[in-house]
Amino acid sequence: MKKINCILLVDDDPTTNFLNEELITELEIAEQIHIAYNGQEALDFINLTGKYKGVSKKSHPRPNLIFLDINMPLMDGFEFLEHYNKLPKSKKADIIIVFLTTSDSQKDKVKAVVNNLVADFIEKPLRKEELMKIRDQYFKEFP
Repeated sequence: MKKINCILLVDDDPTTNFLNEELITELEIAEQIHIAYNGQEALDFINLTGKYKGVSKKSHPRPNLIFLDINMPLMDGFEFLEHYNKLPKSKKADIIIVFLTTSDSQKDKVKAVVNNLVADFIEKPLRKEELMKIRDQYFKEFP
């Protein structure tokens, strides 16, 4: 099975990002792993704006999979989704978004599922079984 080209981890917690990056690297399922520390930084990554302005699409490709935290400063996960939903289809085509959060709020789960942008809702920490399930479900025949 070919690797996922680009995974974007969006979380304000450096330890969580480190552990998730280590797991993804260990399982060898991604060509590239990038980190954004809030929703605005994730939007900048997708649009190649802000601190990503001028970087090459090869070194910072459009992510195929985004693991998105809900509770972050500056722009939280739900605010990110509001802005993301307004992007042109070419910017968001085929991106799978998975909420990865400590929130066990039923309200958050319902809100995540209802908006139709979130493919799954997983409680932290990311585990091998969940990661492989997502890969197999959404990237089975990844080009």
